[in-house]
Amino acid sequence: MTTYETPIGNTPKAGQDIHLVRWVHRADGWSSETMLCTYLAGTRRDWIVESHGSRVELPREEWAQFAF
Repeated sequence: MTTYETPIGNTPKAGQDIHLVRWVHRADGWSSETMLCTYLAGTRRDWIVESHGSRVELPREEWAQFAF
């Protein structure tokens, strides 16, 4: 697997805790889902993170880095 880092200034470092968010359409409207996780790496298509002790690949087209 080839990993890469996005060319923007806020790319997390491996081992850094990050907060991701996505928007989900439900019957009563839009709702956000968030995830606090540890950044491991990234590919062009996925965030590779650790959440609750498990490695997870989350699609970048669905999940974005949440900024406070």
